Amino acid sequence: MKAKLKKGFSVDPLKQEFADYFMDWASTYKKGDVNDITYENYLQTHKSIEEYFPGVLVSEITQSMYQRALNKYAENHAKLTTKGFNTRIRASIQHLLDEGKIQKDFTKRAVVKGNGNEKAEKDKFVDYEDYQKLVNYFKDKLDPHFASPTILYIISITGMRASEVYGLQWEDIDFDNQVIHFYQTWNYRVKAGGFKKPKTEAGVRDIIINNETCKILQEFHVQQKELFKDESVTPPHDFICYHPQKGIVSLTSVQDTLNIALKKLDISTPLTIHGLRHTHASVLLYKGIDIMTVSKRLGHASVAITQQTYIHIIKELENRDNNKIKEILNEL
Repeated sequence: MKAKLKKGFSVDPLKQEFADYFMDWASTYKKGDVNDITYENYLQTHKSIEEYFPGVLVSEITQSMYQRALNKYAENHAKLTTKGFNTRIRASIQHLLDEGKIQKDFTKRAVVKGNGNEKAEKDKFVDYEDYQKLVNYFKDKLDPHFASPTILYIISITGMRASEVYGLQWEDIDFDNQVIHFYQTWNYRVKAGGFKKPKTEAGVRDIIINNETCKILQEFHVQQKELFKDESVTPPHDFICYHPQKGIVSLTSVQDTLNIALKKLDISTPLTIHGLRHTHASVLLYKGIDIMTVSKRLGHASVAITQQTYIHIIKELENRDNNKIKEILNEL
């Protein structure tokens, strides 16, 4: 701990206000270790600590005090957000516990609540019929003059994350073997952009596509090259999804395009861009694709993450399989 104090902690942590301690800890242990987007979550947590633990010293926090503050935070935040808030605080005090600076983990057994604004699980997906409509809609809307339909089309047929699709270049697609070799994302959240490595090793992966998709993308590539040549457009990289005037489009623009599609197709289910990724995965699971294969395709760090994300689908499939087992037994 003394070595770490020299690096970032300027005073005895127990004599600091909790917000100041957390900021020192985040600067020492997280800045430079996590990506900029993730680090923003720590900065936001610091602001919330200032609000919910005003003037409170680290040494003054008890389990009951912490729970009351967590409950107050949960009144204005969804359960998932509250969970992240609690997780980051818990991580910040582990060094104090290891060094015996504090005797008890005040986050232990904390009950994480929320304000009930989480979207219902069903709202994260659309059914297979609507999924087909969306895929065909985006396919018909492919046009090198625009970028959003291309982004949504690729997400819908691959289950890739938006940041992953933003970073795709034409050299990443092996048309002969019908596979996308993915290894880097694009930081679309900042104006300067920039390529980044995936958060985990599992993010680097090969994503299988079919022959029709290859033909569609090859044709799109030809059209894009012709357009960029005619309009003297020179992207900084050989991006697949690039607007000839706007360059890298905002995520808001992509969501707006998705919302227009939902309205035109008369799909009432609220769907986000990430929900389109969820829909792709859920369709594969419903169609009988092994969960391990789906997990690798999505780039999840472990199959446990996939199981947790799609637990409701897994339960439905289990019930379906149980009915099949009964049918088999009845035939004996």
